[in-house]
Amino acid sequence: MRRATRAVTCAVAALLLGAVVLPAQTPTRIISINPFLPLAGSFQGEFESRLRENLSVAVAASYLAPGDNDDDRFANADIKLRLYPSERALQGFGFAAGVGVGRQSTVSFVDCVGFSPCTYPRRSATSPTFSVEMQYQWLLGKQRNTAVAVGGGARRYFLLEDSPTGFDQFNEYMPTLRLTIGYAFR
Repeated sequence: MRRATRAVTCAVAALLLGAVVLPAQTPTRIISINPFLPLAGSFQGEFESRLRENLSVAVAASYLAPGDNDDDRFANADIKLRLYPSERALQGFGFAAGVGVGRQSTVSFVDCVGFSPCTYPRRSATSPTFSVEMQYQWLLGKQRNTAVAVGGGARRYFLLEDSPTGFDQFNEYMPTLRLTIGYAFR
């Protein structure tokens, strides 16, 4: 009886010690998308990986065709460094700065004769970009593997001042919004 009690005591002590010494399995990566944009023919997605307790790196891509006639289109790919001041990377409040490449294309309309507008061909410009954003991200569920993030910021396109085509209707600054739902894993 004494051996059984000692064995049970040792087993319970080992379990408790293991629970105290071993850290909880927290996610270190998140893959997420905006689930609503595909309904409008657009896309926003991101892969984020924890580097340190307060820092992560993210690779993001987006394609946006706002409006009914798809005259303006924006495609972007970014690498972001995200700082979490609470020192719990991948969750809570975060600031990000990113660099990348962006492509804008648009169709210009002019009045040719009378009431019928003439269209010019689609014009495009590709340029480096710089972006900043703020966000808040939750890790939900028992296993904390459902990620939900909301945020916003701005993106700057570094376009050439003198376009070789003489076409200067591209945006230099764009607001950015983020609403993503994703999967967090180890």
